[in-house]
Amino acid sequence: MKWLVPAALVALVVLVLGAHVAMLSDPDIPRDAAWRLARLNAIAWAVILLPPIGVALWLRAMRRRNAGRRG
Repeated sequence: MKWLVPAALVALVVLVLGAHVAMLSDPDIPRDAAWRLARLNAIAWAVILLPPIGVALWLRAMRRRNAGRRG
């Protein structure tokens, strides 16, 4: 089950990138608007995903530090 979270994150990244490519290649959307929307969407995903990733990394570091103190 360790592979489930990384696989889900990879799938999410692939889907988001695919949506950006589809939007940028759509002839009905002006190129400037598509790039602005792609940047806005990338920033929104970063705001959503980076805090939980940071907390998970911090928690892992704290657990390793505390495990070293016990042993």
